[in-house]
Amino acid sequence: MAPLVCNYYVTYKCNARCHFCDIWALTPPPESSYQTICANLRDLKRLGVKYVDFTGGEPLLRPDIVELYAESKRLGLMTTLTTNTILYPKKAEALRGLVDFLNFSLDGPDAASHNQSRGVDIFERLIESVHLARALGEYPTLNFTVTAQNFARIGEVAELARRLEVRVWLNPAFTAHEHYNSAKNPTPAIVAAIRGAAERYRGTVGYNRAALALIEAGGNDTTRPRCKAVDAVIVISPDDKLLLPCYHFAQHAAPIGGRLYDLYTEGEKVQEYRTSQGKLKVCESCTVWCYLIPSFFKGLDRYTLLNGFTYADEFFARRRGRRGVAV
Repeated sequence: MAPLVCNYYVTYKCNARCHFCDIWALTPPPESSYQTICANLRDLKRLGVKYVDFTGGEPLLRPDIVELYAESKRLGLMTTLTTNTILYPKKAEALRGLVDFLNFSLDGPDAASHNQSRGVDIFERLIESVHLARALGEYPTLNFTVTAQNFARIGEVAELARRLEVRVWLNPAFTAHEHYNSAKNPTPAIVAAIRGAAERYRGTVGYNRAALALIEAGGNDTTRPRCKAVDAVIVISPDDKLLLPCYHFAQHAAPIGGRLYDLYTEGEKVQEYRTSQGKLKVCESCTVWCYLIPSFFKGLDRYTLLNGFTYADEFFARRRGRRGVAV
């Protein structure tokens, strides 16, 4: 089966300083040229990838990001953008119609909480971005990262989304392997708060049912792995490397050099990590939803069904929301 999505890290640079993410503290590698990325996009299309998520870092820091979205749409790929909104007002008009799933990162219902989490004063820019996107006929979703520090305020975030006439998507925070800690990892209280808010604010609040079910089960079980990171997701770094098995637990970085199709279909390392996906030591108890959610589309079990129900609900919710967008 074809991979579903490409998580394409176009930059590791970021203009925010979020407390739950350290990518902004990394020394960024040299970034690929526009021509290199376009060649990889053609191979992604050839491999059967449906979605390309240009990510980072802050993807809007990439000077040619609009052109990359335009090329993706020309190839018939669906596109996703998640941005902290600092640069969105400057790019909004040029991006109009090029992003299928537009997500604005939100960490709190007010300036004090959001700005403290983001490490920069950007709450007002986020609100401005929502109004601007709506005026352009877009339907942005607020991506709320749910942590042990903010889960009690989900209701306030939902009320903010209602006032702005957009949808909010609840993403449980996660940490990686040796850094797992109770201050960030999902807890039963967080799971209950997410479910309760989605029931109370039906139509405004969304979450992935399969992801929460896996959290309740203790995360990925290496003896019966549910993660299909290599089969479901292709991960490319800013310096043109194929990361295996995923970004968060990358064990191998294969230089692409115009050979993405061959690397993915015939590469020995890809086959090696396809065999061991979800079974590595670092995979035990993993709840990294950006790989697990695409994995739920592979195979058939209760997670597949819960994931299917989730996206059926989300499709109709977004469709209803778009009917109210001012053009």
